[in-house]
Amino acid sequence: MPFRFKKSESPVKAVRRVSLERIGVARERLRDGGHSAAIHDVRREIKKLRAIFRLARGESKRGKYRRSVKALREIAGNLAATRDARMMLNAFEKLTGGDARRFAEIEKMLRKHCHRETRRFRKNDFVAVADRVLRKIERRLDGLKIKASGWAAIEPGFKDSYARGWKAFALVRRKPPSENFHEWRKHVKNLWFYFQLLRPAWPAELRAMTDELKLLGRHLGDEHDLALLQQFAARHCAKQINEAAALDSLIQSRQMELRAAALKLGSRLYAEPPAALCRKLRDCWNLWRDK
Repeated sequence: MPFRFKKSESPVKAVRRVSLERIGVARERLRDGGHSAAIHDVRREIKKLRAIFRLARGESKRGKYRRSVKALREIAGNLAATRDARMMLNAFEKLTGGDARRFAEIEKMLRKHCHRETRRFRKNDFVAVADRVLRKIERRLDGLKIKASGWAAIEPGFKDSYARGWKAFALVRRKPPSENFHEWRKHVKNLWFYFQLLRPAWPAELRAMTDELKLLGRHLGDEHDLALLQQFAARHCAKQINEAAALDSLIQSRQMELRAAALKLGSRLYAEPPAALCRKLRDCWNLWRDK
């Protein structure tokens, strides 16, 4: 089911429908149990849900918004360690490629860590906890109300998301440690979700921007996974001195490439001030809805 608003829907109906669809997908993937791929998919659907709630938060009841977002944040926290363990292993395999034998001991430790986190996830029954929370939010959506209509219902959330990313981009240009890139990534991801939701409304220029936001998010995600891998090696691989030093060199080199590519994309995607971009989006939305 496409992650899209429909032209015929009011914002409140669109938010409710898309949220219910994402909950349905997340609960279906939860039934696969503690498999790492399923956990990653559930976490992605939860991120989409949180983004949708943020989009409408300025015009919805604050109490329900806060309770739902807090609950989703807790689910995501329960899933994070298992997801991160798997992504570190994926990042390692992608980075080392056919040369992985040089890092045999680190690879063994990464695989053990991945299995350990998956067992912990299953033992703590996070699947049942997540499913209960999602069902509760599903019921809560029946009473969802959004005070404004049309573009005004979602413009505050859109503008806030872009403005946060705009500021985060300015910060990474001045201070580029990995944690600042990770913070920027969160806002890039949310903005990409919003552009996806309204993709049918966009002309070619803005559809291209949607694709570039996806690529930017991928660069920043890869950079973050490498940072996690770097931290893991520093904490747990002190005895594998030669392997750890060689891996750290590879990580730093690849991070530099990813950051350069991300900054180049960011200079295009965050060129306009928030107010100017929102005026352009509003005009496209109104033209789409009036056709």
